[in-house]
Amino acid sequence: MDETSLRALLERALVPEPPVGPVADNSLRAGIKLRRRRRMRAAAGGAAAIAVIAVAIPVVTGALGHPAARRTETAQAETLYIAHGRGHAGTVTPISTITNMPGKPIKAGAALAIAITPDGKTIYVANVFSDRVTPITTATNTPGKPIKVGKTPYRIAITPNGQTAYVANYESNTVTPITTATNTAGKPIKVGPHPRGIAITLDGKTAYVVDGVDQPGWGTVMPITTATNTAGKPIKVGASPQTIAMTPDGKTAYVIGGDTVTPITTATSTPGKPIQVGGVQDLSVRGANAITPDGKTLYVANPDAGTVTPVTTATNTVGKPIRVGRGPGAIAITPDGKTAYVVSGVDYPGWGTVTPITTATNTAGKPIRVGGDPLAIVVTRDGKTAYVVSTAAGTVTPIATATNTPGKPIKAGKGPFTLVIAPGSHGAGHH
Repeated sequence: MDETSLRALLERALVPEPPVGPVADNSLRAGIKLRRRRRMRAAAGGAAAIAVIAVAIPVVTGALGHPAARRTETAQAETLYIAHGRGHAGTVTPISTITNMPGKPIKAGAALAIAITPDGKTIYVANVFSDRVTPITTATNTPGKPIKVGKTPYRIAITPNGQTAYVANYESNTVTPITTATNTAGKPIKVGPHPRGIAITLDGKTAYVVDGVDQPGWGTVMPITTATNTAGKPIKVGASPQTIAMTPDGKTAYVIGGDTVTPITTATSTPGKPIQVGGVQDLSVRGANAITPDGKTLYVANPDAGTVTPVTTATNTVGKPIRVGRGPGAIAITPDGKTAYVVSGVDYPGWGTVTPITTATNTAGKPIRVGGDPLAIVVTRDGKTAYVVSTAAGTVTPIATATNTPGKPIKAGKGPFTLVIAPGSHGAGHH
């Protein structure tokens, strides 16, 4: 297989929540082959970034932004950090939500995953080809020395106190703890095959790691005690688990994979009865599920069915599927919990929409047109603006949530993939 074909497959594998089944197997095998080829040629030019991931960091603002994303002078704003691929190898670009202008790209390696400390001071970027994690200081937008972890670092999660970052290493079947104060890696923790999703409880005492994604008919979640960095007894869940979502109170973790959702009571690490949620999942992006801020409802996107299924967490019962556009993917909910925004058009290069859902009634509003192949969405902390990443269009579109109207698309370089919002008080990209 030539490198062009391998790259195409790897790009589908390296998004935060890749496809399942044979497609996933082929994609990841292709990615591994491509990574090995490029390692052999590293001295001749290095590896190109394939995945694109972004993080938004709140900063204090004193200016007004784009008409579709205006703030008051006393409001907070965020900085979007976007890791690029396809011609922007190994960089992270900050974009100000005040001016909607990009700043100077930051060199950080070929990104597969990204996370930020709760105080917003440091970003951690997982570099798939180098098996390292690069820390970036947001106050100055400067990268630190890359940290060696396991093979194919796939996901990063940081404890609520910000003291430890946990890196799931897909090929090594391990999780590497990183002490954020010194940016040093600890002893790898052995988990199940091909770990991917990872979530940490509100009290920071337990990290739950999803593994077994490409093991047909099998899947587990491994609890890790963070005080000792030791793995506990695997928890059996549905086949091909994809990702994990934690309720705001930290009492229940929901593991999503295939067409089921498995609830886990975190106090005892015991699984409940799997919940059927409709159409088979193809979680090709992070955030194809979301929980309301009050923890009462979980929304799960069903790409094949073109619907979103609401799950009442108190009873773990499903409601009537909500019809949205074709190929729904990422979901983001406003801080007041009143509206869920669902991107649709995943894998449709020339087409994309965002459908607002009123959570009180679970009714869909009029779709909002955005760029083709939208893979991610984030809502600012003040709830006034949603930002949508469109991979095919190479843009980020701001949406004013008060009127559900889109603003002028922001040019974000080739291949932007994912947005995640995080708290903090630093940022850049205001140049």
